Amino acid sequence: MEINTKNNNVYIMSLEAADIYSHMTRGSYIKRDYVGMIPYSLELIKLKKEGLRIINSKKHPKKDISNDIINVKFKQKLKSADQLIKEYTQKIEESTDEDYKNKLNNYIEYIKAESEENSENWIEVSNTELRKRLYTEGFTITNADGSKVKYVVYKRSSAKSRTGQCLFIKEELYDTMINWSRMNLPLKENDEIDLAGLLAYESLVTSSIEDIIKIEPESILIVDDVKSSFNEVCNVVSTGEDGYLDSIKKEVEITNELFDGEALLDSCLFKEGQSMMLLRNHMFKAAAFATNLQMFFKEYAKDNGIDYENWYLNNMFGESMKVTDIKMIINPSCLKAFKFSHIIGENKDMWAWWKKVVKEDGSLFGICKHEKPTKRGFLNDKPLQQTSYQMLNSLPANEEDIKKLSKFERNYIMQLKNDDETFIKYIEKEANTVNANKMFVDLYRKNKDIVRTKVFREFRSKTISDYVRYVKRGKVRLIGDYAVMFGNPLEYLYHAVGEKITEPLALKENEIYTTMFDFGKELVAFRNPHTSQSNVLIVKNTYNKQIEKYFKLTPNIVAVNTIKFNLPNILSGSDFDSDTVVLFDNEDLLELAKKCFGHYKVCVNEVKSKPKNYKLNVHDMFEIDNQLSDSQRFIGEVVNVGQLALSLYWDKFHNGMKPNDKKMKELLKKVDVMTILSGICIDLAKKFYDIDIAKEIKHVRCQLDLKEDDDIAMKPNFWRFVTDKKNKKSNKNKKKYTHYDCPMDYLYDVMSFERMKEKDPINFSDLLIEKNKEKSNRKQRQKIKALVEEMYSDIARIKSNGGEKNEVSNKVEDITNIYLAKIGKLKVKPETMYNTLREIDDESSIAIKLLNVMHRTQHDVFMNAFIEK
Repeated sequence: MEINTKNNNVYIMSLEAADIYSHMTRGSYIKRDYVGMIPYSLELIKLKKEGLRIINSKKHPKKDISNDIINVKFKQKLKSADQLIKEYTQKIEESTDEDYKNKLNNYIEYIKAESEENSENWIEVSNTELRKRLYTEGFTITNADGSKVKYVVYKRSSAKSRTGQCLFIKEELYDTMINWSRMNLPLKENDEIDLAGLLAYESLVTSSIEDIIKIEPESILIVDDVKSSFNEVCNVVSTGEDGYLDSIKKEVEITNELFDGEALLDSCLFKEGQSMMLLRNHMFKAAAFATNLQMFFKEYAKDNGIDYENWYLNNMFGESMKVTDIKMIINPSCLKAFKFSHIIGENKDMWAWWKKVVKEDGSLFGICKHEKPTKRGFLNDKPLQQTSYQMLNSLPANEEDIKKLSKFERNYIMQLKNDDETFIKYIEKEANTVNANKMFVDLYRKNKDIVRTKVFREFRSKTISDYVRYVKRGKVRLIGDYAVMFGNPLEYLYHAVGEKITEPLALKENEIYTTMFDFGKELVAFRNPHTSQSNVLIVKNTYNKQIEKYFKLTPNIVAVNTIKFNLPNILSGSDFDSDTVVLFDNEDLLELAKKCFGHYKVCVNEVKSKPKNYKLNVHDMFEIDNQLSDSQRFIGEVVNVGQLALSLYWDKFHNGMKPNDKKMKELLKKVDVMTILSGICIDLAKKFYDIDIAKEIKHVRCQLDLKEDDDIAMKPNFWRFVTDKKNKKSNKNKKKYTHYDCPMDYLYDVMSFERMKEKDPINFSDLLIEKNKEKSNRKQRQKIKALVEEMYSDIARIKSNGGEKNEVSNKVEDITNIYLAKIGKLKVKPETMYNTLREIDDESSIAIKLLNVMHRTQHDVFMNAFIEK
């Protein structure tokens, strides 16, 4: 059933709004780096049908690129003439490069002249004002030949929905694409609408997909959702009497949607070894699970005296559907289009409208992802998965507990240090197109004495040091793996045939079903985001014959129960549209989790949503995205403040303070507030809340009595490994760290090791087959070395400039390909290769880089230079 299509991504420019505005008003040059991306998606398929222009570029021969869409960022303000002059003057004072200083002086003179003549173009413009102008007015790019291209605001890409970035599209493509994105609904400008929801849901078609699958709308049965309501005493977070968020213990009504975001899809439509497909379509998103639908229907009909071949079921709108035609079952939570049913009538009308739109597009659904097994390795055929620092730091663990939990990692690091084969297998697994791992693996396979050379020893030492730092960030491997949650699957089937669901039919309370582990086992479960003890979950793996029979589930699927069980709140607002939970089978972890699960009340959000109506226009779109952009920068801060409060809590706990002490209770209240705030920040792409997030964070942070030295607040030692690197660099003289008696600082302490045992050293040249040095091409050697130095200098500059991880990665890939192509064109003789390699021990600054480039560009000559042993 799956359709194969060309699934190339298309790369686009990703520009700062300040640079675009400077280009329009000041005539500045636009650097055309194609580091943004429109992934292979339903959106891209449609764009290509509508004439998206793909450019063939000599600079980017391996990429499909286009100028028809531009990703715009709003991180920087447009600096004024005075600010620019001051900045460039300082650079002149700091530089020793005369050519560079002359260029800056010339530019300063240009700025002075231009700003005197057109002063209004050289004033400061804030990033908020830039967003407002570009959203409401669009922008124009002037090409080298003088032609102009107008762009207008289009939509958020799915990946950028929480960052405040936005896609702008060539004006002539806008109407066709936006109408398609909005299902050609009769929307009118300035209509009152759930604009925040519309902006989020129209972008679902932009999600990156692995493949596409054809599912006819007539084969889809839509049924009502089922809710389970019950009362439970929880820690309820809402605005307190002082105007700030507070956590109060009280009994509240919990309402769970049992099948929130999930669908049942006939198992015959799945590839072998897959049980879940995350599907996307117009305002539609659902995790579809492999279900033996017709087997269930046939057996249910037989047991209840129904003629299976002539059996019809009614959908939620009373429309009749033949059972043998059903391929997929969904519920209203899957179809976000229902939020806009009022535009054309009722939900029944929207259901018909949506089916028609999907049919017109070929009934193709995008498959965003499927469940995947661990990449972290196996131990005795059991999967290994890593923890996070938030998970570890929420546990009541002392130093001895952390030693037990980290035992596997500490032993593994000693193997990396002392066992060559273990180290080689590790770097082979971690090899990519950027690092030198593949090169060293190939050399080791040819001559194992490579491990005795200086260049390899330095590489090994740094690699292991990086790995230790990685583990210190809380990345401790234990037996376990991530599994996609499948909520009440058996109940979903029985509900579809008209049975009333009030009590669990299969799994009760915290019971789960997964073939990942033996049945009868108690396991520890965490979900990301994870913030506190109240998010720690213990589950019991329970066999169920009907689940085994009617669902074709791989080990990385876990069936769970939410009937009269507060699972979604325990797991920080989880639903079933492909949310995953990590399951660990570890006795030491289980003992710690038992001190949390059931002992800390679950947090519930009762913060009021912001009551504001928006209209369908670009100005209100600007307002929403601007508020979203402002709020998203707080997500990391919310998590950090919560973890500081938790570290402080454990420090006081391990130093004798009792949990019922007033200070301890207040600290946990702060953790509760940050738990709910983190969920609010994540939700902001779809709805807003009546709070000032910055004010709430500041209020909690100011009340944390962190340890101090010379009036400087000192953070836990582990903090240096988990906070933003840029932040560390810019504040290296302001931040101080000290030991806290918390789980993550215990990990910091136990991850210390003796120096590696050194083998008898040899010179790199001892590995080489000797050649006639006189026949070496000296100029070519110098050229290669110069190109390698240039390449890595450019890469270092790109990384130091910062930016989004994917964009930086794309820039590095582009510059690497350019240099590798230059070096690859050279015909290097064996004599030149020998003379280049025999001096490696003297090239300590670029030795590994030089070796890696030669391995990639002159592979055969390079490998033939070494003695085989």
